[in-house]
Amino acid sequence: MPRALVVGGGTGLGLASSLALAARGWQVFLTGRRGERLAQAQAQHPAGRCHWSAGDATVPADVQRVVAECVATLGGIDALVVSAGQGGVGSVLQADLADFERVMRASVWPVFLYSQAAVPHMGPQGGAICAIASVTASVPQPERVAYCSAKAAVVGMVRQMALDLAPRKVRVNAVSPSLVPTELSLGAIAKAPDPQALLAARIRSHPIGRIGTPEEIGQAVAWLCGEDAGWVTGQDFVMDGGLSLTAGVPR
Repeated sequence: MPRALVVGGGTGLGLASSLALAARGWQVFLTGRRGERLAQAQAQHPAGRCHWSAGDATVPADVQRVVAECVATLGGIDALVVSAGQGGVGSVLQADLADFERVMRASVWPVFLYSQAAVPHMGPQGGAICAIASVTASVPQPERVAYCSAKAAVVGMVRQMALDLAPRKVRVNAVSPSLVPTELSLGAIAKAPDPQALLAARIRSHPIGRIGTPEEIGQAVAWLCGEDAGWVTGQDFVMDGGLSLTAGVPR
């Protein structure tokens, strides 16, 4: 039975990815900062197929401890999924260094730290790493310098790690969604002067006529982690309902 460590697995796209993996027969080990959310997530999985340990994905000691607990519990790691990040608002002329550092740390460090810690526990058969990035890595939004830069860094790291880890048979890919209803995205929209108007505008920006679902992202992550994607590495799998196709369309 394949084994996956899911960072950020208590909520949102991490949880959706974990559920999709479990549905395909994986054992999963969840981590995140909030133990109560991880316990709630565990209850949504088949009995005995999900375990968890709380930790901060930006703290090296926490990362090493969680990976050790995962390996002790599951016997190894075949796939690593990293869903981590925070939002940030402001242009390069508005955002301060502390805010920029906060967003970069929350989005980029977990991919680096967990990959560094988990890959040595992937056996000679190799494994897979999948990082949740964002369409804003390639189609930036106004006044989001920290967030767009952080997600672009994640995609760049994914491509570079895919090259370095190929001799170990470890595939590395990113999934880059556009708007999907999660605690983070809906919380950001709720802060707008007119949240309903903003949501309607965001929906209209997708040619396919709707936003995505966490389940759709989870299914893509599960596929990229599995054997059916065995020849796929170093890719940024954009899931945006056609949003990026409209970058050059007058509005």
